[in-house]
Amino acid sequence: MKTLPKMRILVTRFPYESRFGGEEVHTLRLMEELDERGHEAFFLGSCPVLLREFKARGFTVKRAGLGKPPVTKMSLLAFTAAAPFLFLRAGVMLARARKRWGVDTVFMLSFGEKLLMTPWAHFFGMKVLWLEHARIGNWLTKNPWRGVYRWLSAWATVVVTSHAMVKFISPWAKEVVAIPCAVMLDEARPLPAEISAFLRGGFSVGSVARLTADKGVDILVHLVDSKPDVRLIIVGEGPLRKALENKLAGGQILLVPSLPRGQLTSLYKALDLFVLASTEMDPFGMVAAEAMSMGTAVMMTNKCGISEDLVAGRDALIVEPKRSELDKALKKVMRHPELLRELGEHGKHFVEKHYRLESMVRKFEALLQS
Repeated sequence: MKTLPKMRILVTRFPYESRFGGEEVHTLRLMEELDERGHEAFFLGSCPVLLREFKARGFTVKRAGLGKPPVTKMSLLAFTAAAPFLFLRAGVMLARARKRWGVDTVFMLSFGEKLLMTPWAHFFGMKVLWLEHARIGNWLTKNPWRGVYRWLSAWATVVVTSHAMVKFISPWAKEVVAIPCAVMLDEARPLPAEISAFLRGGFSVGSVARLTADKGVDILVHLVDSKPDVRLIIVGEGPLRKALENKLAGGQILLVPSLPRGQLTSLYKALDLFVLASTEMDPFGMVAAEAMSMGTAVMMTNKCGISEDLVAGRDALIVEPKRSELDKALKKVMRHPELLRELGEHGKHFVEKHYRLESMVRKFEALLQS
């Protein structure tokens, strides 16, 4: 059988802001797996998180600036004014990367470089993949650059992380491929004693989410109302933290800014129920899939991308993003503990079958070599 040529992949990211989250975990693990299969990856960009993490894993990295992507009013003005200069700079960057590293494929993660680098990559004969992890919102649908994005998409394959995302990106891109994320948990590590003691205090409900309204955390805190036996733990930071802290007086809610991924693994397993209460389109919902992989029952809203892959009531509880619906579902599982066990078993089986790392990497490799 003919051996397909191995690829040399340039990952780029020039973000508006940078933090370690699902997109970073997905990108890093994917490149590690492709590297083990004989491909070679390089990183170019201004993202401090990916610069640090790629370097720590032994990849070649190059720090470079290309401005912030045009996703806010101020960054849009700055990007548009500097666009001619940035476009030429993007061309020089890609030309150097092609000459120095021999790259033949570009994985573009941020909006800005998709606009600036794609024409050059096409000119140089490079394969272009646009990875879209973010929710499709005003940053694209009302952006003056959206027409350019759609036009340039003819020279790229747009990869989204769930089948649910396809319909949101299809109006703005010409070729869209869904490759669901794989669940990639770290080995379990013991939880802090404070958290373990808190969870033992009653029926334990947990969530891992940024503390913003679109993640439904303000709805979540009301789930403990008139339920003295419920203990709610939320792992995350965000602008709603101060407002949520006002709800802590009763001792039923615990806010934890962050946990190492190994401790997150243990947290998922220790919970009676994991909840992802997104009120706006959530491209995948990785934390829900991670909890399911540990055999924990999961409740999510139908705004989570993963919800379209699941059978409601069998693999997970799927509800409208309303306080009343979440409350009703919580009361139901508290009355029927056997339902928790069934949801946990079916959810774990689903993740093991459909969100395997090997399957995700194989699909990306086929896309690279097509």
